[in-house]
Amino acid sequence: MKEFDCADVVPGCEARFRAGSSEELIALGTVHAHWAHGLTEPEMPPEVIAAIHAGMRDVA
Repeated sequence: MKEFDCADVVPGCEARFRAGSSEELIALGTVHAHWAHGLTEPEMPPEVIAAIHAGMRDVA
């Protein structure tokens, strides 16, 4: 199981995500970024994906 806090990329955002894989976590983060942060691109920019990967943690 993987976990990521959006605040690691967007300071002040309280969203936290858990998923079974990093790919699922990126998908959840992309939907969140569209709704909460106004992402207009269909996919997450590569630099944001890198930041999410850097902030991912393994959880039990």
